[in-house]
Amino acid sequence: MKNIRFFLLALTIVTILSIHAQNASVSRGDTFLSEFKYPEALQEYLAAYRNNIDSMESVTAMNAAIAAAQCDKDSLALEFVAQALKSDSTFFDERISVTELLEDCRLLPQWSDIQAENERRLANSMTCYDIPLRKTLLEIYSTDQNPRGRLISLFKSDPSNKDALGRTWQEIQMNDSINLAKSVELLDANGWIPKSKVGNANQAIFFVIQHASPEIIEKYIPIFEKAAQDNEIPRGLYAKMYDRQQMYAGKPQRYGTQKVQKDPTTKELVLWRLEDPENVNTLRKEMGLPPLEDFPQ
Repeated sequence: MKNIRFFLLALTIVTILSIHAQNASVSRGDTFLSEFKYPEALQEYLAAYRNNIDSMESVTAMNAAIAAAQCDKDSLALEFVAQALKSDSTFFDERISVTELLEDCRLLPQWSDIQAENERRLANSMTCYDIPLRKTLLEIYSTDQNPRGRLISLFKSDPSNKDALGRTWQEIQMNDSINLAKSVELLDANGWIPKSKVGNANQAIFFVIQHASPEIIEKYIPIFEKAAQDNEIPRGLYAKMYDRQQMYAGKPQRYGTQKVQKDPTTKELVLWRLEDPENVNTLRKEMGLPPLEDFPQ
């Protein structure tokens, strides 16, 4: 009997220590993620569950997906997202539908089914949302971002395929025209569309305006500045629009988000000039952006 009690006590201690170690590793992963140290974050998340993705809890799996995607491990990121949904039948995450941090994952064939399930759960839970309007915004987001993702992939994998590149660019131009008309109509009729009504889907309008002419950006940038101040969109998005507006005006950028061709004869990109190179990373941190590693020469 004493042996059984001793065994159970030892088992309890081992379990407690294991849980403590797991929690500590997850906590370190979360810290690394907040510091944009994606490889270190991914390593900690995997270590916490001894590389067993199937045992991950939903929130940790989603954070691991972000880390994996930022390490260019898109298939692994997809596994993490699938586990996040599988671990908890009520779990959903806005980042599955809208975030730059998972952009390349959106091009994977399984992503549409994962997003559809996420949106189904979100609609059941967020009854305060205007779901038809959210769907409209998500369609705008997809038709703005996905072709651009495909274009970048083509440039990397098959840059000599001029026909495919041309077709994709034509698709982008056509979508931009349609989306701009829709977005301007929504902004002019409603003003800013708050997260309380559509969630993070309101970011779709940012991307459309960001890809528009300097005149359009000039007209609507005050709306996005206010939205960033009110935490309606990530501050980093406004930083990109501000920098683009400055670049279009021939002025130095503040946050180092914009690049231009170094030479018209090459595809090499360099940062547009900075107004304060010495303090750019401090400014970026204020906007929730990672440090800038490379400075223009």
